[in-house]
Amino acid sequence: MRGAAVSSLLATSTPASRSISPTAFCSPSSVKPSIAAARPPRLLLSRQAPLASAALGVSDDTGVNMAGTDIVGQNDLLIVGPGVLGRLVAEKWQEEYPGCKVFGQTASTDHHSELSNIGIIPSLKGSTFSQKIPYVIFCAPPSRSDDYPGDVRVAASNWSGEGSFLFTSSTALYDCSDNGLCNEDCPSVPIGRSPRTDVLLKAENVVLEAGGCVLRLAGLYKIDRGAHYFWLRKGSLDTRPDHIINQIHYEVI
Repeated sequence: MRGAAVSSLLATSTPASRSISPTAFCSPSSVKPSIAAARPPRLLLSRQAPLASAALGVSDDTGVNMAGTDIVGQNDLLIVGPGVLGRLVAEKWQEEYPGCKVFGQTASTDHHSELSNIGIIPSLKGSTFSQKIPYVIFCAPPSRSDDYPGDVRVAASNWSGEGSFLFTSSTALYDCSDNGLCNEDCPSVPIGRSPRTDVLLKAENVVLEAGGCVLRLAGLYKIDRGAHYFWLRKGSLDTRPDHIINQIHYEVI
């Protein structure tokens, strides 16, 4: 599967849809009535000609705009935070839409060579494009950001309003910590509960106000990454032994 569900949701989400999946929700159609009314939900992307023929200005590693010779295509994708999940989404997206361009924005230039080698066009986080991108996914964590909602707002400014703008959030925002069943009908924690949840709630609001969609994921993991790896290295803990940790493997979402 390798990120197929996230890639599929990105390809089918529209601001007109209130509920996409058990862990995803979109802004109400009243936020962007013109787009919601003009574009009915669709299941498949059509492979049409590029949207524009003008040059695309892509920001370079200094964060300023530079002239480019590429054009924005119907299926082009911007990934803000092309880490483990973002790279899986890029791989699946390139399989589904051969010839598309995938842009990746990072907090530093440390992994730009790696991204280029797998077909992702890198630039620094916060860079802007002279042309808007039809598909944008924001999957960068808040840990390396001084203004996470602001970063999300910049990403939204690079979205054309067509296609989809998808933000990967966390099920930690559901007010459910008693080992009970948790789904999208559970209430969210209120603003002010903790700085950790506040930053995500504020980022979600930015996405919904822009007409995008929010996907709340459980804890992502693989064999050497995730909550299980952290807690196993801790050894014995003086805590509740039957507490349930929600997790989902990177390659089955």
